[in-house]
Amino acid sequence: MQFGDNVDTLRPDGLQFLTFKLSFNDYYAQDISNKIKSVKFRKIEKGEFQGGIAPYGYKKDKNIKNHLVIDEYASSIIKEIFNMYVNKGMSQAQIADKLNRKEILAPAVYLKIPTYMKRESSNPNGKYLWLRTQIGKILKNEVYIGNVVGRKFQKISHKIAKVRTTNPDEYIVVENMHEPIIDIDTWNKAQEKIKNKHITRTRKYSHPLKGIVFCKECGGIATLRCRTEIRKTGKEWRADYFICSNSNVSKQKCKCKQIRADYIENEIKNLLKKEIQKINYSKEELTEIYRNSQIDINTRIYKLRKQLKKSKEELKFHNEALTEIYNDKVQKIITDDDFKMLYKKKTEERDKISIKIKETELEIKELESKKEDIDIENIIRNSKEVLNLENITKQMYEKLIEKIEFNSEKKIYIKFKFSK
Repeated sequence: MQFGDNVDTLRPDGLQFLTFKLSFNDYYAQDISNKIKSVKFRKIEKGEFQGGIAPYGYKKDKNIKNHLVIDEYASSIIKEIFNMYVNKGMSQAQIADKLNRKEILAPAVYLKIPTYMKRESSNPNGKYLWLRTQIGKILKNEVYIGNVVGRKFQKISHKIAKVRTTNPDEYIVVENMHEPIIDIDTWNKAQEKIKNKHITRTRKYSHPLKGIVFCKECGGIATLRCRTEIRKTGKEWRADYFICSNSNVSKQKCKCKQIRADYIENEIKNLLKKEIQKINYSKEELTEIYRNSQIDINTRIYKLRKQLKKSKEELKFHNEALTEIYNDKVQKIITDDDFKMLYKKKTEERDKISIKIKETELEIKELESKKEDIDIENIIRNSKEVLNLENITKQMYEKLIEKIEFNSEKKIYIKFKFSK
């Protein structure tokens, strides 16, 4: 086979030259990439703004390259955001909601960012809205106190276009590079509030219904909210609620109110009990069900053992092939380059089979551990617990329920997996 440079890869010297050429090309591309990075790094160290679009609140200086100047209109919105957060005690979600009600253009629309302009908004009315996450990013962006922050993202390799988000300790921060919008006192108060907020939300809660509850009004998945307080007795009181994720972000997206989790659970149990009352397994029926499951396990083990035997035969074949390849090299029947290529290929195939053998052996071992003597009395006790809906788990909910929905009037709609 010949390439554009008349390199015959079927000849050892041709393949060697092609390998060298490809390695040199890769080195050249890496060298160019390093030089570009070096130039960008020096610009960042000088405090030059490297973004393609100026951040909301600023615009690019027409006279000085890579320098930011204040945008009078957008900067007034930035000041109001910090004022609402620091002085008026509003949350990030409340600030986003207020800006949307005042119909102030979201940053993506105001800045006319191409990637947003070419696609439709997920919002039902087609508008791009202010989101809580955007408010959070603005409140933490040092650009508003006159600093330029660089190296927030870094390219993984010159060979691929993907980038990674760097850690804050990798950032390059150059102070006082342009006129600030926010004074340092207001900035510090905002950061302290953000820090305290994060401390109070370090505890994560879970609930068996989490992930299967949805809003009937807009179709959004419901977010779990937990309220806790320490009572006079010293015990912790807790109440779980579900709220539409769209309503949680902005009330303009969905006006559905939150609903208590125990209210949903009671509704589920009432409906399930009506279905469960129709079920009455005898001791003989439960014994038959268990025996059938054991037969299924034995069938699976039999198939896995056949597969294991076949894999071991393949492994033996590949080991013999590797020995033959090595002998051909010693007797100089094949070249060193051919030996390396064939040996590598066969070794990779052998390793895959070895991994497959280990996985099969592990699965057989796990199935063997499930083969137990029938304790029908214990099965009956467990089945009664399930049928009486005692100690109901997330796995049980997921097996029984396909979807739960609630509307603004707190009416609940439950779709069971066994229901038509």
